[in-house]
Amino acid sequence: MFISRVEMPWLAVQNPYDIHRRLWSLFPGEAPESRQSVMEERHGFLFRMEDYQTGRPARFLVQSRRRPALVASIRELGCREFDPQPQLGQRLAFLLTANPIKTILDTEKDAKPGKRPNQQGQFKCRVPLIQEQDQRNWLIRRLVEAADIEAVAVLPHSPLYFRKGRQGGKLVTATFEGMLHVKAPDVLLQLLENGIGPAKAFGCGLLLVRRV
Repeated sequence: MFISRVEMPWLAVQNPYDIHRRLWSLFPGEAPESRQSVMEERHGFLFRMEDYQTGRPARFLVQSRRRPALVASIRELGCREFDPQPQLGQRLAFLLTANPIKTILDTEKDAKPGKRPNQQGQFKCRVPLIQEQDQRNWLIRRLVEAADIEAVAVLPHSPLYFRKGRQGGKLVTATFEGMLHVKAPDVLLQLLENGIGPAKAFGCGLLLVRRV
C-alpha cells in the first residue's frame, strides 16, 4: 500500500462533498467502490483531513493500494510505500477519525417519499452518537475481533456541513487516539486496509497505527 500527503487549494474543497471526487483523480481508471460487505477488499482509497481551514490550502493524508498519479490540481507533498504486518500480542498506538453512529427505526419516513424499506420491511435511519461513552463503546465494538483497547482519548469535532446538489447535510465526527493490543492480526489488517465505519467519502475511517 501507499501513504501520501497531498494539498489542494481552498477554492477546490470549500464543499466537503467534492473532496472525495477530486481525490479520485489521483487514481485514473480506478473502478468505483462496489463492496457489498465491510469484509470485502476495498478497491479505492481512504483519506483523512490533516488541515482544513477556511481560506487556506487543505491537506489530506491518503492511503491507497496504487501509487497516486501526478495531477496538476493536486500538489503531492510526499508518498511512500508500506506493508503493515501486525503481530499477535503487539502493542500499537492508533489514530482514527470516524463517524460513530447507530441505526434506529425512522419515525419520519412518511416525510421521505423516496425512502425504501430494508430486506425486513423496516424503515431505518442513521443517527450520530454524541455522548463520549457511547462513542467509546462504538469503537470497542468495531475493534473487538481485532484488538483490545488499552486506553483511548476522544476528541469531538464541530459538525461538518456539506452540500449535495440542492440538499444540505451535516456530519458528526470524532477522533480517537490511544493504545491497543493485537489479538487477531488478520482481522486488524482488514481494518487497516478497508477502514472503519461509515462516511469514508468524507475523510472518516482511516485507521493509523504505529509501534511503540
